[in-house]
Amino acid sequence: MTAFLDAVYPAVLVATAVLFAVATLTLAWIRVHRVLQWVVTAFYVVTLVEFLTVLATIFAGGVPVVITVGYGLAAIALLPLLGISRLGSPDPDDPDPDRPVLQQDQIARVDAVAAMIIAVAAAVVAWRLAEIFKGVL
Repeated sequence: MTAFLDAVYPAVLVATAVLFAVATLTLAWIRVHRVLQWVVTAFYVVTLVEFLTVLATIFAGGVPVVITVGYGLAAIALLPLLGISRLGSPDPDDPDPDRPVLQQDQIARVDAVAAMIIAVAAAVVAWRLAEIFKGVL
């Protein structure tokens, strides 16, 4: 629990702040989309560390298992929404000219808005986990 509170929770908050800031810059300047893609990858790593720490804390005992597992899974469940604009990319196997496809600037904006929403939601999930762990200590 102390590992989460001392290291992982601050790291998640920094990662969410960076994700939100870069997503905001991407909305203003589309060329930052490449940077956003790298930040999203780094955010995946931070979330993986968060989830592994939550699992270790659950196996160590002393925390309410159901709610802690729920918030741990919520942290993982948010990740597929990052990069959601890939659904608007053309499929190379289906060259249907009538299929709507997003333009590059639209893809960047969809990614940016999704990243902003996920950053806020991930910060809330991390905060709830920290409150659960503080309540047990």
